Amino acid sequence: MGKIEDKFKRLKEIHRKAFIVYLTFGFPSVSATSKILLALNNSPVDIIEIGLPFSDPLADGPILQEASSVALKKGADTDKFFSLVKGLKNRIKIPLIVMTYYNPVLRFGLNRFLAKAKDAGLGGVMVVDLPLEESAPYVRQARRLDLDTVFFITSQTPKDRIKKIIKSSRGFTYYISITGVTGPRKLPLEKIGLHLSAIRRMNKAAVCVGFGIYKKSQVKSLMAVSDGVVVGSSIVKFVKDNHKKRNFTGDLNRFLKGLYV
Repeated sequence: MGKIEDKFKRLKEIHRKAFIVYLTFGFPSVSATSKILLALNNSPVDIIEIGLPFSDPLADGPILQEASSVALKKGADTDKFFSLVKGLKNRIKIPLIVMTYYNPVLRFGLNRFLAKAKDAGLGGVMVVDLPLEESAPYVRQARRLDLDTVFFITSQTPKDRIKKIIKSSRGFTYYISITGVTGPRKLPLEKIGLHLSAIRRMNKAAVCVGFGIYKKSQVKSLMAVSDGVVVGSSIVKFVKDNHKKRNFTGDLNRFLKGLYV
């Protein structure tokens, strides 16, 4: 059992859903990422996704695109990412997942990337644009290293394909709530709820929902029909707007509590 699977097992025992947040590594700086991760360690957050900056983030909306651009200009790269996470692995008790695109993984080397992820103490990997049909080497090596692999499904994914994706996922399966890119959005909550309920009946594995979620009412509604929610763009925007303030980490904690607690 991987770290993410184990986390969901423990959450289920206390009748709690997962509150997952997304951060962009290197935004607003590499040193700030370290500070934010340590702050999240004492917050309501259950799992942290850390986005590895990429020059062509096709699934990202304007907020996350800007964050990636800033991070890359400040030198946030794969080596620095693994170095920072490894340096914090004995201090961060929350499971960490790296979220990336396949190009940076291929450039770094698949086996090397996954070995570094394991060594850094990461619990899992999610590769946004890796098709299921081409994922066998990635999944096989991740399993050898006991790293969880998170795959994506949408409202347009056929039932037979959903079953295959769930089978290849470990930790949880990520349900993309909207068509298009990330960013705060008005969501068709009823339709999402019906689809999530149908998906969860197919398999007992955890399914979490992300994209577009930015306020407490959405979090509450989607928690009721999923195993957890992912909030990203609104948190990255909060970081952008508030990271220079004196009590930034305290303000961030209060912001997170306002979304979930």
